[in-house]
Amino acid sequence: MKSVVFLALSLFAFHAHAITWQVFGPCDTKPVHQGKTEVDLSKSLGTLTVEILTQNQIPFIGTESGFNSIINTPTGIDAMEIVSQTELRAYGWCYSLNGKVPDIMPDQVQLTSQKDHVTWFYAYTTNIKNHWQDDYCSPAYWIKAKQFCK
Repeated sequence: MKSVVFLALSLFAFHAHAITWQVFGPCDTKPVHQGKTEVDLSKSLGTLTVEILTQNQIPFIGTESGFNSIINTPTGIDAMEIVSQTELRAYGWCYSLNGKVPDIMPDQVQLTSQKDHVTWFYAYTTNIKNHWQDDYCSPAYWIKAKQFCK
């Protein structure tokens, strides 16, 4: 009987769920941080992200509403790349939830399952001749800008 109870508990533990999360910086196609965490689904993604970053001692600047910097990435003018006289790229942090990039701030997003997957990634959007292009939230590691990737 003890072995049946142990087996049942082992199977339950094996099937326990927790969200998976990753953080991608500007230069590498592999995550610089990742993990699995059981979360309180009544909290927003923004709140959960602050908790995850804090618990894992990952440096950040921001709040549950959004992040200016994670892993000490540049902010402000230092987060701009001058490509040419008519083109620039603005960098910042974007996220995806289960492979989709929502168009709302993280404090407005609720996870629905412990099986959810969250990815934070340093990203860019391009401005050419004062017109923003349709490349919003393109992962920075696609182009590996020299100013971030030495």
